[in-house]
Amino acid sequence: MFHASRLNDYMIYIYLFIGLASLTAVLAGFSSAPYVPMRKKDLARFLDIAEIKKGDVVYDLGCGDGRILMSAKKMGARAIGLEISMLNYLYCKIFNRGVDIRFKNFFYEEYQDADIVYMFLSKKVHNSMGKTLREQMKPGSKIICYVWPIVDLVPEKINKKEGYPTLYLYRV
Repeated sequence: MFHASRLNDYMIYIYLFIGLASLTAVLAGFSSAPYVPMRKKDLARFLDIAEIKKGDVVYDLGCGDGRILMSAKKMGARAIGLEISMLNYLYCKIFNRGVDIRFKNFFYEEYQDADIVYMFLSKKVHNSMGKTLREQMKPGSKIICYVWPIVDLVPEKINKKEGYPTLYLYRV
């Protein structure tokens, strides 16, 4: 038989989990960007500009709900998502099978194997990560930014559509 006192014992753990998950979401929001997913209508534009090929290694920095990763996987890429919000990480682990989701701060990742890195972060973080990615990524690899450009780089392609955020493609 289940007693109410036992439920109270478990509630402590539930509250701790909710508090920790909320804290990581706040940390993600302040350190890189709050969770704002790419519009579903813009996914096709991303895939067009990315030109993902079978075997490509695609990173999504702050992978959110994993829609970029699942699309890359469907095109034959090895998809890697980096997420520090526990809620988004758990969502991706549960609902996005077959992609590599890491509970990790993308500032501490190595990108030498990346063919494509996608970012939808704050303007400031785009600029700092742009420098890091240029130093680490192999020649010919791509950086794709949603909304914010990287100030010190000249984009190879800009995808603008009336009423939609801009996509920027940079070649390392």
